[in-house]
Amino acid sequence: MSQTPLRRVLIANRGEIAVRIARAASELGVETVAVYSAADADSLHTRVADRAVELPGPPVAAYLDIDVVVEVALAEGCDALHPGYGFLSESPALARAATAAGLVFVGPSADALTLFGDKAAARALATERGIPIVPGSDGVVADLETAEEAAAAIGFPVMIKAAAGGGGRGMRRVDEPGAFAGAFDAAGREAAAAFGDGALLVEKLVVDPRHIEVQVIGDATGRVVHLWERDCSIQQRNQKVIEVAPAPNLDRDLRERVLADAVRLAGAGGLTSAGTVEFVVDPTRGSHWFIEANPRIQVEHTVTEEVTGIDLVQTQLRLAAGETLDALGLGSQESVPPVRGAAVQVRVALTSAGTITAYREPSGRGIRVDGFAYAGYVASGAFDPMVAKVIAVAGDHVSALDRAARAVEEFQLDGVGTNLGQLGALLRHDAVAAGDARTTLIEQVESWDHAPESGALALFRSSAVDAAPVERGPELVAAD
Repeated sequence: MSQTPLRRVLIANRGEIAVRIARAASELGVETVAVYSAADADSLHTRVADRAVELPGPPVAAYLDIDVVVEVALAEGCDALHPGYGFLSESPALARAATAAGLVFVGPSADALTLFGDKAAARALATERGIPIVPGSDGVVADLETAEEAAAAIGFPVMIKAAAGGGGRGMRRVDEPGAFAGAFDAAGREAAAAFGDGALLVEKLVVDPRHIEVQVIGDATGRVVHLWERDCSIQQRNQKVIEVAPAPNLDRDLRERVLADAVRLAGAGGLTSAGTVEFVVDPTRGSHWFIEANPRIQVEHTVTEEVTGIDLVQTQLRLAAGETLDALGLGSQESVPPVRGAAVQVRVALTSAGTITAYREPSGRGIRVDGFAYAGYVASGAFDPMVAKVIAVAGDHVSALDRAARAVEEFQLDGVGTNLGQLGALLRHDAVAAGDARTTLIEQVESWDHAPESGALALFRSSAVDAAPVERGPELVAAD
């Protein structure tokens, strides 16, 4: 692949990721074109880009029209297209359409997107390569009867999950046979609405695990390296809430096996950009199981950037322009920088629609905020509720948590409901400080009813109901 410097890139996304891409591209001397639906006309991403073009159609559907997105890119003289995350970021059809139109697609090939976007195919590849996977159905289940048979064979509890997409959509935990049919129907409807594909898998639910993901990067020469791991165990309704890099309190041998398996799978799948390989881990048994791979940038890429010093979005753009990992100084695993300190990211989300009347981001040493809101911004409730990410960096895990907690407490966001209270309490939770948070932490805290409670726990419990995600329409396409 020859090197061809990019001149102008269309950002086929919105919000904080569009802002992030525009700023990264600008630092490389690449012009950017933003797109927006009518509901996003006043979003910050339309101001940060060099140009902004309105897309026709309803709020979310506007971002999903491949033909229109490609037409806008060509009309605006773009030579590349960056899909961000969510929306069309894992669409092989977009990658093919962009390439056919002569645009550089900033991401993996359509073939890699097809492979990793199909959880059943990714599981099969992992098995072929000797990577442990969570026991489950043999590929996509054709109907309810087949799914029930698979669940009975692997034993309850099980997880029904969409074969396509991510972001926790199309997933349902089922603890006993009587609840299976309803959950299966609900998961299928949600998956079809979110991803245009209602196909489902059934997997054994690993009870109370940690969720560890590995940042990987590949190039057109077939080389793949990892940029260490992140702990994404703090989740609510299968949506990540807080992410940490590196994963704290993780056995060295287990870490090395997870990292090695991630690189092997990404290489086998032909990944030629940034992506992640995700595992559930049982630290008490020293076991790990592959669950899925995401061939794109992710919301939580920031913590990896902070502990490695590598700008992942700029890396994507440079790889898309034809540079190799060698040219980027990442030609071997030994050349990847060692982890420096610790980083924590929290996702600041709105819990109601309305006008933000006051907005002041925290600042100071070791604090980064990626967001797109401001005082006067009107949140319609049509999109994913996340409006900002607060990232704190310090010399160690506990210090980073303390810094993040202080930043959350200083964040002023008035006029709408937020999850700031929940985030502050979680950051000061004993299990989080100990580096042993599990995916069930939030539901366990919500169910605790014994006294006495710490101030943070009381705050968390009082905000738990308010912190529920905004109700969104069936056209929602989740991010991560």
